[in-house]
Amino acid sequence: MSRAGKAFGVGAVVVFAGAVLAATGVLPNPFAPPPPDVVESGSPEARAAGEMTMPAPASASDPFAPNLPIVESGSPQARALAGEQIEKFGVAPNPFELPPIPVVESGTEAAWIAHGETFIDVAEEERLAEMRRRVEATFVANSRFPPNPESEMGTYRFDLLIRQLIDSSEGLGQITYFVNSADNSQLFLPGLMGNWMPGGGNYPQGEVHFAVRQADGDVFVCGKHQDIGPACLLLGEDLGSAFGWFRDMSLHRNFLDSIPRTPQTLGEGPGGNVQGIRGEGDGIMLQMWVGRRASSIATQMPFLGAGVGVFKDTRIRANRLVHRTRWEGGDLDGGDLVMDLVEIGPAEQSVDSSDYRFVTAFTGQGLAEAMAFGGQLPAWQGEARAIQEALDACPSGRAGSDCRKLHRQRMKDLNERVRNEALDFGRRHGLPVDD
Repeated sequence: MSRAGKAFGVGAVVVFAGAVLAATGVLPNPFAPPPPDVVESGSPEARAAGEMTMPAPASASDPFAPNLPIVESGSPQARALAGEQIEKFGVAPNPFELPPIPVVESGTEAAWIAHGETFIDVAEEERLAEMRRRVEATFVANSRFPPNPESEMGTYRFDLLIRQLIDSSEGLGQITYFVNSADNSQLFLPGLMGNWMPGGGNYPQGEVHFAVRQADGDVFVCGKHQDIGPACLLLGEDLGSAFGWFRDMSLHRNFLDSIPRTPQTLGEGPGGNVQGIRGEGDGIMLQMWVGRRASSIATQMPFLGAGVGVFKDTRIRANRLVHRTRWEGGDLDGGDLVMDLVEIGPAEQSVDSSDYRFVTAFTGQGLAEAMAFGGQLPAWQGEARAIQEALDACPSGRAGSDCRKLHRQRMKDLNERVRNEALDFGRRHGLPVDD
């Protein structure tokens, strides 16, 4: 055996022997780690070595006392007690912060395209709402002016003045008249009728003082006649059928209802801020140009005025001014009758018919009775001739005395009957007859 082999063998024997002795406790184990340092639990050395102690158990008298001490996260106590460490990951994002968007100027086309921006003028919206409230209030309100009496005799009062232009085959001219806004009765004075009352109402037989169109459509003219004296002639409804719908709400509504189905072929308008409409009147076609803005005149009548004036538009619940009316074929020559509004406004006027005798002989009924009276004249004349022939045939002298007496009485009775019927007609129709 070599010297190196002998040396290895001797070392192995020594190591083996040491291990056996260490295992038996005779010698310490050379490969074991050094023994730890022993420190007292709860001492600063133990805490420095990483010792953590549990807190004392809850008191039996306080079952709700916490088992663990509560310390604020991030405080020195938290770091000392549990070795708390806080890691920082940067600033957390704000969940309420929107991502940036392109900025465009409000009110521009870009703002409308990008965001559909609409601009609301609150003041303008409130102004329009207030205007609509005023229009509605005027539409449902009635005139505060008192209506005129239904009887022909009495005081008639009016609160509106209307000036209008009339274009017809009779000529072109203006008239001015007064209207009661409560019932649409109208007053016409000779001095304000222009060419439509020649001579200012003065005639060889007398003079005209005024004419009134009543709320029901009847017309009477008052003045002084050379034979009758102060008198009013009742003419009846003498303004024609085209005016009938002015006071008839059903005809008024029929006109409005007919507009959608009527071809809106209109003649020349008056210009300005107006709207043309065409519909069916009372047996005639009407064209009207009404203002686009509501009128402030309150009334419950369907129409105020004679052709132009205030129109109650139930379609939009507003009172509107009528600036032009055209009656198609309504003129005397078969052409169109056109009226234009020149002026409308407040103006009080009144007349009293109490001091006038009322004559109805020229109304429709009066004329019919007069014609019936005249139709009996040939029969009365024939009866008178027969009586006269019988009288002439009576014997002369004393022999024909009774015959003549009989037929003369027959003639007297006939004359008395005719006279009484004439007087009765005159009395009933206001003619100046005396017994």
